[in-house]
Amino acid sequence: MQTINPVALRQRSQWLAFAVSFVIVAFTLGLTLLGAAENSFTDDGEPRLLAMFTDYESPQRCKECHEEQYISWEHTTHANALFDPIFRTYLEQAENPAECLSCHTTGYDEQTGQFVLPGVTCEACHGPYNKDHPDADSMAIAGSPEFCGDCHTVTLTEWERSRHGGADVGCIDCHEVHSQKARAATTTYGLCATCHQEEIKDARHQAHSNAGILCIECHLDRPDEIPVNGHMLTGHSFTATRDNCAECHSEER
Repeated sequence: MQTINPVALRQRSQWLAFAVSFVIVAFTLGLTLLGAAENSFTDDGEPRLLAMFTDYESPQRCKECHEEQYISWEHTTHANALFDPIFRTYLEQAENPAECLSCHTTGYDEQTGQFVLPGVTCEACHGPYNKDHPDADSMAIAGSPEFCGDCHTVTLTEWERSRHGGADVGCIDCHEVHSQKARAATTTYGLCATCHQEEIKDARHQAHSNAGILCIECHLDRPDEIPVNGHMLTGHSFTATRDNCAECHSEER
């Protein structure tokens, strides 16, 4: 009859208990991570870093207090920057996708090639969530032209050479930061008249106004093609050229 060693039996029981505990803990942790990782991939299956491992939260978290701003943002070019079909086509052809994803996502990490959130979200401009918010001032908008120019490089270059740039009339002076729309309707003289009241009253501008020709038709000249590669002119030099005139006055050239 085999003799059972009590010490060996106790050690074996301890190891078995440890193994069972490890499996239970691992299973529980796995379920926790699975639930927390609900947003770890975009709708297109793009990988991104889990927000739980970063300082970022999400637009939905911001919406809890800033619903009006969220509604203004949620259907904009910024919000859909990663999912725009034209961008997706270009992304598939890009030799260096990092150059694209660094601007079309939030929290992009060049080392891993992953990102926290798809699109240009609240934290792309306001910075990662500060746990002292709203008491802290660190969530203020980063609204300098240079900040916007990190992604809108051509627009920044045009603006710097313009009279707006010389007068330090920046992006958010004309553009609402959440909806990205002009602060006043460009289908009227409302936006430009905020500063250019005298100019729009002179004879030349009055003649155009009477003909229903608005400021942006001459001063915001941009190509007809969609700027797929992000490097096409956007008209932010605001210079009216002879070519603009020739569109209507070709017989007078």
